[in-house]
Formats: sequence, structure tokens, C-alpha cells
Amino acid sequence: MTPSPIPGRFPAPLAVVCAALLLGACSAGQDTASGLRTSTAQAVSAAVPPGEGHQSGPRFLYVIYCNGTVDRLDLAQPAKVASFALSERSGTPPAVAAAPSPGVKPDSCLARPAATDGAGGTAERQVQLVATPRFYRSDADGQKAYRLLTFSLPDWTLRQQVDLGMFDVLNGTPPRMVRGPQAGQWVPRPSEAEPDASAELAGYADGQGLAFARFTQWSGDVSLVEFSGGGQAQAGFADHAARRFVRLAAPTDGGSGPVRLAPGGRFAVREVQRREATAEPSADGVADTALLRNTGELRVYRTADGQQVASVVDARIAGPWHGIAITPGGWAVYTDRQGIYRFVALGRTFGTEPVQDGETDDLDGARPGLVYSAQ
Repeated sequence: MTPSPIPGRFPAPLAVVCAALLLGACSAGQDTASGLRTSTAQAVSAAVPPGEGHQSGPRFLYVIYCNGTVDRLDLAQPAKVASFALSERSGTPPAVAAAPSPGVKPDSCLARPAATDGAGGTAERQVQLVATPRFYRSDADGQKAYRLLTFSLPDWTLRQQVDLGMFDVLNGTPPRMVRGPQAGQWVPRPSEAEPDASAELAGYADGQGLAFARFTQWSGDVSLVEFSGGGQAQAGFADHAARRFVRLAAPTDGGSGPVRLAPGGRFAVREVQRREATAEPSADGVADTALLRNTGELRVYRTADGQQVASVVDARIAGPWHGIAITPGGWAVYTDRQGIYRFVALGRTFGTEPVQDGETDDLDGARPGLVYSAQ
């Protein structure tokens, strides 16, 4: 019996685009891995790509922001090696709008990858972006015109433009395009809405009794499932080939934080957070609150049984750092949303199947679009 299709899971060639995009500043800067320690028996060196001591998977990662900025990361170093504005690479007048003045933010994404493709070591030499030549939406109807742009890599030369039409960005989001059934065809992605997956999972081994379940990420045959249990949000993994559900092992020390699938779907990484007492102003003066803060610890889980298999601690990503990617070669990539990146070696390599999700625009600066490339 074939499992029901999951929104966004499509066949894939080899330049990869992952997740939604973010609107954030991307100034020059980098921060290579250092000061890493691990609680696993085998020490992990942050100066050498993890796994086998050499780069695994595509060497370069392009980080594409909603404001039209692209940062190029060399995962073999690892470091940021370049940064540029797409408005400067997209003709005259630019096919990707330029900011009217430095630091001004658009009202919706200017550019983002069109769809998620494969993440093999010999990535294609081009990438497709959904982009707009208009910085601001229309005051009359809240719409913007969007085009499908094809750029060659690694020079990011604009090769082709295809009009996609007008889209409501006031009450909706710009289109996410996917490859159609015919060669060279691109069609709008199905609805981003994630239906309750409880009914489907009820037919899986150990998948009964899950309330408000959703497939939130997927890679290969595995989906990350978020659901409600015991009055709290919980997570687990659905293997669609084996039709089996596995709960994520509960932390024994109260550690909590977001869970992200690694490429290939065989592993997942949880960012451990703790509540930190702080004082924030309120309408009545100053109120004591407790905010979740990154501790710098990352826990690696095996999706086949939901058990933790490793823990890596890097104090450099504690606090207001945002995880943007887990690479096939085993780096957890973090940014401060100001163009600085930090790389944490997880001590193992992962698969090449990309991690996809149902997210759309990201204007809070935590989820850029990702394009892997061999060059």
C-alpha cells in the first residue's frame, strides 16, 4: 500500500534548495569552528570536516535571504567566502529589486529558491529563484509581480526569466514553484497548509492516539511529526516506507528545543534550550520573565528508534544564534542574522536527500533559503 503523498515531496535533480527564506542583514563576516567539545567517546575536531576527515557532499552552500542578499559558504574550510546582492547580478533594470537605501527592508521576500532539489556531490550548475523586481507591494491590491529566474553557478549570471504573474503578498505569500511533470515545466507548489496527519498515522505501527499531528519536515522516506500529548508539544518520526511511527526519546534533564531532520532522514538534531530568568518591560513596568535560551548543546537522535546517539556542546552558539542548516557533510550551521556564521561539527556524515518543509516567507530572520553546489 502506497502512503499518501506528503506536500512538497517531489523528484529532484542535484542543486538543492531548502526551506523558506529569511529577511535579514547579511554583512561581511565569518566565524570558523573552534572551541568544540563532545560527550561522545570519540573526540570531534571542529577544524576538520566531520565524518571521514574530508568534505562529504557538495562543497559550497549559498545562503539566500529575503532581502536579495546571497552569502557563499565554503564547507571545506568552513567559512563565508563571499557575499553579494542579487540586484547587482540580475540585469538592468534589475530582475531582483534593489533596496532604495542601505538597511531598508522590503515588505515581503524579494527572492527565494523555487523548490527543493537533490543534494548530491555533483550539483547542477544552475539554480531557479522566485523573485520580484518590485521592492514594495501595490497599495491598491497588496500584490507584487514575480518571475522565475534561472542563474548559472558559480558566477550567478542571469540566464532566463519567466513571468509568473501577480501574487497577493499582503494576505498571502509569493509562490513556491516546483518542477512539473514535463521537462522544463514549473508549476505552483500545492497548498502550504499541513492537514492533521493523525488519521494517516493511525494506520502505522505505534502511530495510534496522536492528537493534532502534523508532518513538519521530511527527507527521504522519513517525516518529522509534531503532535500534542500530555498537554505538551511532542515529536516523533514517521517512516513512510515501513509505515512505522517512533517517538522521540524524552530528555531526562528537562532540556528542550527545536528538532530538525538531518539530510537523508536517518538522524535528527535537537537544539537544547533552558529557561533563563530575565527582566523585560511590560505595560505595568518591569516584569520578571523566563526566556528560552540556547545552551550550545546539540543532541543527535537516530530516527529508527528515537534514541539519542551523541551530544555535542559548543559554547559559541549559546544565546541568540540561529541554526539554519544541517549539511550532508555533518556541519550544523548557525548565524547571528548579521552575516556572521559559526559551524559545529556533529561527528558524522548524513544522507544527500534534502530536508524539505512547509514554511513560506520568513521575515524574522531565522530561515534563509539554501542552495548547495559543487562549485
